[in-house]
Amino acid sequence: MKQHRPRLHPSPDHHRPVGDVVAVLTLLLCMLIPSLLLAQTSHMPSRSDKDNTVEQLKHQLHQIEEQHRKELADLKERLGVVEQRQSSLSDELAQNIRVGAYGAVIFESLQDRRSTHDGNFEVLISGQFHDRIRVYTEIDLGLPHGTAEAEQAYVDLLLTQPFNVRAGVLLIPFGKFNLDHFDPRRDLIRPPSVARLVTPTTWSDLGFGAFGLIPISDNIKATYEVQVINGLTDKFLATPGHLPDPGLQSARSGLHTDNNGDKAVVGRGTMKFYDQYEIGFSGYRGAYKPGSADMITGMAFDAEFKPRNIKIWDHFQLRSEFARFDLQGSTTPSSLWGYYIQLTYRFWPSALNSTILGRHFNNPTFALVGLYGRTKMNTAASPTGSLNGEQMIVGFNYRPVEDYVFKMEYQFNNGQFNQFPSDGFLTSIAWIF
Repeated sequence: MKQHRPRLHPSPDHHRPVGDVVAVLTLLLCMLIPSLLLAQTSHMPSRSDKDNTVEQLKHQLHQIEEQHRKELADLKERLGVVEQRQSSLSDELAQNIRVGAYGAVIFESLQDRRSTHDGNFEVLISGQFHDRIRVYTEIDLGLPHGTAEAEQAYVDLLLTQPFNVRAGVLLIPFGKFNLDHFDPRRDLIRPPSVARLVTPTTWSDLGFGAFGLIPISDNIKATYEVQVINGLTDKFLATPGHLPDPGLQSARSGLHTDNNGDKAVVGRGTMKFYDQYEIGFSGYRGAYKPGSADMITGMAFDAEFKPRNIKIWDHFQLRSEFARFDLQGSTTPSSLWGYYIQLTYRFWPSALNSTILGRHFNNPTFALVGLYGRTKMNTAASPTGSLNGEQMIVGFNYRPVEDYVFKMEYQFNNGQFNQFPSDGFLTSIAWIF
């Protein structure tokens, strides 16, 4: 019989080394994993830290918003103050500053040239920011030549009725016409030749002066104005037919710096009787070229008569002016003089009240105007030693209101020293507001 050997089973001690290794590894892992997890969590912010950080950011944001609100409120408050000041300033300017203007459109048709249109437009600004301080400005916009300039721009210090101070760009008180040159106020279109060629109207200059009114009696008043200015220069012309006009027109300083070290003195005084008659005297003296003591000396006489309560003369107005200048150290020219006499008759037929010319107007008027004038310039540039001019004007104008006028006139011009070398027809519309 076959004899079976018993089956041998492995002894438990055979697998003990492997089991021990596994057990050791498992124990190490159990010890290391919590340590790693603890290490990772130690580097991560906790929930409480996150909450603190968010609260800090919210607080900072709230502070920034509050600061911006305060700055915006301050800005609005400042803007409100500025707007209030601007509004107050605008109201003050509206109360104390007045703005106006005057202008004219002129049509000329002379025999020696083609018909032309001319004109001017000037802005007037006046104000009084104190009871005794006032300002006035007249700006010529330069139409149609495109060069704007100030004809007047001065400030007055009103002290007493007999004595006040004025400074700035001054209208020169030489002769009546230069002070009363506004187109809508005069009855003829162009200045008379003496006021253009002898007296360089419109004549303004930089300077300062004094003026005042002296009551002599209830019906007699005296006025005066004296100025210290830069004065005339040596840029005058003695050749007719060129622009600017011959004479002293181009000798004006043009508001530039004086070309010599001496100032000129000019002034005008008047006597007024019953507010119907006025007589004026003017004088001028000043150096006119650099490095020389040669002087220009001028004098003028003007008169205006507006008789009232005399039946024949009640609607008449007579104006006249004479002016003369002498130039030392000059032969081209050496002297200039001239005069004009103007008579105006104002009337209005009552039959026209219901027509388109009189209806809806309070005091419309017609005017017939006549002027005669002469001018003369002594100059070595002429073979005869002098140039002469003669001017006669017949005009008519219609004023529906005082500040709007339609004018037409015909001029007869003779001689070489004249504003226009030939006869011609002129018409214009002028206004002021």
